[in-house]
Amino acid sequence: MLDLLLNRSNYLFLCHVLYLYGCSKIRTCPSSNPGCVCTNPTVGASSSVASPLIIPDSTSAQAAAQSLRQAILKTQKNVSFKADQQTPHGQYIEAEVDGGRFGRDVMEFLVNKEAGVVAYRCVATKVTFIYPFTTAIGDSRGQEQRIAAIAQDLGWYAPDVSSSIDFDDVDVN
Repeated sequence: MLDLLLNRSNYLFLCHVLYLYGCSKIRTCPSSNPGCVCTNPTVGASSSVASPLIIPDSTSAQAAAQSLRQAILKTQKNVSFKADQQTPHGQYIEAEVDGGRFGRDVMEFLVNKEAGVVAYRCVATKVTFIYPFTTAIGDSRGQEQRIAAIAQDLGWYAPDVSSSIDFDDVDVN
């Protein structure tokens, strides 16, 4: 599976693989939240599509979930776990964290050991727009930085979707 992700440059293929392997169980980003980052590759979503974290083969589902909880606590400020439950699709973890000067942010994770990935969504709970423009103000890269900090602390691999896009292979019609 990992070889397919690493060696295949077709973006549509990658989205299809992510969808089949459980990332679709994480909700998409709302269109009103431009800083949201999500592994759900739903077409038409306004979010930044991100790659899931790859769980090492030697790590059990329970150990992966525990490592993720510890990484969230270590890398984020004022963490409050809102949900931590086993679902038919894997271990679902939802945490609320300080999001800087604009309030709290929500981070959702789905640890799917069968697929070997952790899908996620990271979204601000408050987005402020400048009137009369429809430009959101806030930390536009904050959500990506939160996920990057967690991935770095875990030491798990996360393929870079944006570098795997080959626009010559994407059919826009």
